Amino acid sequence: MPTLIKTSDWAIRVNGDEPHPLPHVHVGFRDGSRVSVCIATGAVLAGSVKPPARLSQALAWIAENRDVLLAEYRRLNP
Repeated sequence: MPTLIKTSDWAIRVNGDEPHPLPHVHVGFRDGSRVSVCIATGAVLAGSVKPPARLSQALAWIAENRDVLLAEYRRLNP
């Protein structure tokens, strides 16, 4: 599960051998909070973080790097 970016508060990774058909990334936060985010839409699929505004920078990075994330997801989940 490669980590694609890591900041002081969150990190984004893509897992291989995912049982879910929807391409998504995992965002883990410094306090242990985690969310799964759909790559195509930016929708939160599972998990939560408080306050929700902490997720905004990660969602912006996902939106800006959608093509790279989809390629990595497909590479790890053929």
